[in-house]
Amino acid sequence: MNFDDALKQHLPRVWFGFKFLKYKYLKRGERELWLIRHVVEPSVNYVYVPNPNQSGTKMPPQFDYELPSLRLLPIDFPDYNSIDSIDSQNVIRLGLHNKLQTKRRGEVVDALDWNVYTDWRIRPQRDQSTFSDLFSDLLLRPRSWFSLESLVRFDIAERDFRLAFHSLTIQPNDVWSWTMAHYYLRDDFRAVPTALGEGNNLVLNSLQYKLNENWAFRAYQRYDLRKGRIQEQGYSIYRDMRSWTAALTFRIRDTTTGSDDFGVAFTFSLKAFPRFGLGSDALHPATLLGALPPPNNPGF
Repeated sequence: MNFDDALKQHLPRVWFGFKFLKYKYLKRGERELWLIRHVVEPSVNYVYVPNPNQSGTKMPPQFDYELPSLRLLPIDFPDYNSIDSIDSQNVIRLGLHNKLQTKRRGEVVDALDWNVYTDWRIRPQRDQSTFSDLFSDLLLRPRSWFSLESLVRFDIAERDFRLAFHSLTIQPNDVWSWTMAHYYLRDDFRAVPTALGEGNNLVLNSLQYKLNENWAFRAYQRYDLRKGRIQEQGYSIYRDMRSWTAALTFRIRDTTTGSDDFGVAFTFSLKAFPRFGLGSDALHPATLLGALPPPNNPGF
């Protein structure tokens, strides 16, 4: 290979940003909300990237191209790592982060964590609008045993929801927990590489119960509201072996095109070097069967 003939792409950039915090103590209450502190964090980040020296038919081969994503991609390098798809941009990212903090058992916790953000494209690309979708990430914990989570993606141009995920979790102790959620993803068949494809409208249910110090059980179901049937269900038995843990999982999945898909897996993980992150099997139970987390599912 002649490196003298290799394509070289130069991408200078200009970036700056600022944010500040403002604290305000609201009130003193009782029990788990005895003291509430409001934290406001506005942020503005600006990135300018001029036209690359290689463009059009001279663009380098697209190996690290931009993939579809449910979340807003980073605008700064190296967080944005689709290096072969980097093009000129002139973008301001606007954000507003709100927190309500309180003390529980001597520790500061976020009773509310709400982040809203969007991109203002000063010079949008051909297939872009002036403003990106509006994103809202909300986590509400009014009690230590009760939490609500909301992830919303709103299409400003079309004035319609592109994504909505809402979940309710009850965990009164370390013996059992129950989660109910709804997941909606609008169909996106645009003729662009970042189109999300076929959407979803699912109801999700998950129950985990600790039988004793050694055994635990977990069951989950995903019900497809569009087709009126259970899309997937799975059942796992966990065994604690002191220095390592094991799980036996059985899954049934509706393929929609043929017979149901059945899967059985046995997994184990050393506690000193865990195979899965804490709670990752609850968020993405398919990982227990060797699969990667689904790209178009924020949970389950």
